Amino acid sequence: MMRWWWFGPAVTQPELKREMGQMKAAGFGGFEIQPVYPLELDDPQTGFHNAPFLSPEFLDDVRFANREAHRLGLRVSLTLGSGWPYGGPHTPVTEAADALRLVRATVPPSAQSVPVPELAHGESLISAFLASPNWDSSSESPAPVRLTLPPAGSPRMSLPSGPIATGSTVLWFLSSPTGQQVKRAAAGAEGFVLDHFSRAAVDDHLRNVADKLMIAFADRPPDSIFSDSLEVYGADWTPNLPEEFLKRRGYDLVARLPDLVSENPGQNALDVRHDWGQTLTELIDENYLKEIDVWAEAHHTRFRSQTYGDPAVTLSSNALVALPEGEGPQWRQFSYTRWATSASHLYGRPSPRPKRGHGCTRPRSAPPLWT
Repeated sequence: MMRWWWFGPAVTQPELKREMGQMKAAGFGGFEIQPVYPLELDDPQTGFHNAPFLSPEFLDDVRFANREAHRLGLRVSLTLGSGWPYGGPHTPVTEAADALRLVRATVPPSAQSVPVPELAHGESLISAFLASPNWDSSSESPAPVRLTLPPAGSPRMSLPSGPIATGSTVLWFLSSPTGQQVKRAAAGAEGFVLDHFSRAAVDDHLRNVADKLMIAFADRPPDSIFSDSLEVYGADWTPNLPEEFLKRRGYDLVARLPDLVSENPGQNALDVRHDWGQTLTELIDENYLKEIDVWAEAHHTRFRSQTYGDPAVTLSSNALVALPEGEGPQWRQFSYTRWATSASHLYGRPSPRPKRGHGCTRPRSAPPLWT
């Protein structure tokens, strides 16, 4: 198949028809529509025009391409968004990709309180700890002491009474949006990358983007819908992670946050980091991969996913999508293509194009490959 980038999108239906004819003549089996960034600005004098993503004009072009592809016997696939990763103007900062941010503040001599860090848009305080000097570089240093956060809006936080060692620091842990924007977004599709751990963020994307795209396909759904490689850089937190962690792992993650940033972690800290990663994997598996795969089945199509990159998916995550996919030219080393094909073989789906309804084994849950 052809990955068909619609730049702008500034397409015209005669040109779409011509290019589909070329694909058919060249022996391609079909194409994936991927709306991406404009190459030029609109120019009324020349008639050059970028159709905004999800506009009636854009959806009519998708409808035309789908209809012509069926006439030619070509398969149609579609990215459930524009560019990558998923997100856009419909994604508020409260549903955007999130990260754990650490702010260190040295405690002045004889201080009884310290100023609360200034919060950027979308940030919130998770917890604070009082740490002795060199706590993270010496295994003999006492563990940081968790502090009571001040009421929301307070400019300062009180410190415990009694002597505090010179050189002690306060460790502030913040939930902080990464600020990452959708890469290669089409006109009208710019915005935050969504939080892949959040069911609410994924469901809002399906409702605001995917459902609208399906209108253009009517009773002829695409052969597959597509998610590009994740590339959600730095995403390692989500607002309800402490609640989910406690439910799944049985202890309080917030009380152990210093273990995630220590430069000299012992075995207990390494165990916390493993549990943190496993919980994040479970959340993206359940709230992103499974959720979109179920949506695809309900719309009589299949979820084709490049299930690798950031955040924390595993090889077993590929068992949750209909069509695992990889890309890359690294033929003599372990590449993302081998990652995808290995998963397909491990989970009994070696065929790259299983016929719909003809013996495609797709386990709804798979044994994790944690070691």
